[in-house]
Amino acid sequence: MSMTQINWYPGHMKKTKDLIEENLKLIDVVLEIVDARIPLSSKNPNIASLSKNKKRIIVLNKSDLVSKQELDKWKKYFKEQDFADEVVEMSAETGYNVKKLYEAIEFVSKERKEKLLKKGLKKVSTRIIVLGIPNVGKSRLINRIVGKNSAAVGNKPGFTRGKQWVRIKEGIELLDTPGILWPKFESETVGINLAITGAIRDEILPIEDVACSLLRKMLEQGRWESLKERYKLLEEDRDDKVLENILSKIALRMAMLNKGGELNVLQAAYTLLRDYRVAKLGKFGLDEI
Repeated sequence: MSMTQINWYPGHMKKTKDLIEENLKLIDVVLEIVDARIPLSSKNPNIASLSKNKKRIIVLNKSDLVSKQELDKWKKYFKEQDFADEVVEMSAETGYNVKKLYEAIEFVSKERKEKLLKKGLKKVSTRIIVLGIPNVGKSRLINRIVGKNSAAVGNKPGFTRGKQWVRIKEGIELLDTPGILWPKFESETVGINLAITGAIRDEILPIEDVACSLLRKMLEQGRWESLKERYKLLEEDRDDKVLENILSKIALRMAMLNKGGELNVLQAAYTLLRDYRVAKLGKFGLDEI
């Protein structure tokens, strides 16, 4: 099934979009979380129009899974393209760079706060909305910066439900929403990248096709040696034209067999994707500018 034929817009996601539009009048800063491995593919194109006239911060989450060179490239790109006022690299998993996020929030809200204080207001709060597609780590990030489990966290895409305000610290309040995907993928590449990183469920697409797409990207990026080392492959196991053959060789070299002694290519596909998602194949992204 083609990615562009699938509508990824269940009812609760439409409700979420409506809820965001309702609450934007209360918001000062839009905090958009993207996956640092796929900063473009995981960026909801609706958010640009939703966040017009608001201060914007993009968080490159899972930044520990890509190289610093890639992070610097994307930070520069998002600023130059006016997608954000500030871009912060972070890891919700480890807590890396939480302080930088606080600094970015303070920086983008400073002008508004100063104006309101000059008008005589004694207390000024900055209200933030957190936006992002499912499974980019929004709830984990909120838990990290708040310091307690104030938002339910799950490992499955689309786990967070409903609307909740979270007080991060004095003067900063944050509105968490469920992740939203856009109505339809216009690009095959975007859908495949979301599948490779686990932003959409593994059950949705044929897992062997998704794994072969990852293999293709790795070969294009010159990462054959990483595959050889991880899965004990031989040079003659490489087949750029029929990628399924490489999956079969991974199953063979790693002794992945079904009960009948046949090669378990499905297990090889799951293993490949799981290894990429935890950086066992190296730290690299999939998107290109």
